[in-house]
Amino acid sequence: MALSLTALIGVCCASVSDASEQRFFISIPTLSVTTEDGSSVGTTGTWAIQIDRLSEPGELIVQFNEGSRAYGVFKGRALEPDSKEAARMAVLAACRILAEDSRTWRVTFKEVSNAYLIGGPSASGAIAVALVAAVRGATILPGVVMTGAIDAEGRILPVGDLPTKIQAAAAAGLSTVLIPVGQARTRDWDLRILAESLGVTVMEVTTVKDAYEIMTGHSF
Repeated sequence: MALSLTALIGVCCASVSDASEQRFFISIPTLSVTTEDGSSVGTTGTWAIQIDRLSEPGELIVQFNEGSRAYGVFKGRALEPDSKEAARMAVLAACRILAEDSRTWRVTFKEVSNAYLIGGPSASGAIAVALVAAVRGATILPGVVMTGAIDAEGRILPVGDLPTKIQAAAAAGLSTVLIPVGQARTRDWDLRILAESLGVTVMEVTTVKDAYEIMTGHSF
């Protein structure tokens, strides 16, 4: 997409920028699963994120630019409440990892994809990595994507539908997929066989710090 991250976030946030000491932008690819004609279909999307670090502590603000509030042709995906709560958890985890006061953060999210509605927490681990990377001045390496939920301590938690997400990653030309530790091989699937057949590398991660080092190429 040629449009800038500022435009992806949307003009709705422009009026509140004056109180910011610093502003950070970053985007990160994510994987999700939708239902079409009764079947599960994997899809990729992009979360565009704006972080405003405010001059005075107040309260953590997490806001979402979605649906009809999208910018131009980029119609933001609508988010279920559990996805929004997971994004908020990612913000709290990132602040904890960075030793930042969450009361000085205002974070705006916009998820862009071909689908309309998304639920679940599986993007929250990747969101936390992106938040940490943005503040530290790092970028996400091309071709790398992650699926996994997160807790307040920065641990990456299990998620579902991994074979479908691996297939979506391969179809989108992504080469490396990070997943929660212990999920490469379960009673329901063996991702190593699937990934090899699709030319995708699957790597297990335990924490945001593990994922950060792989996704940015920088030590923590």
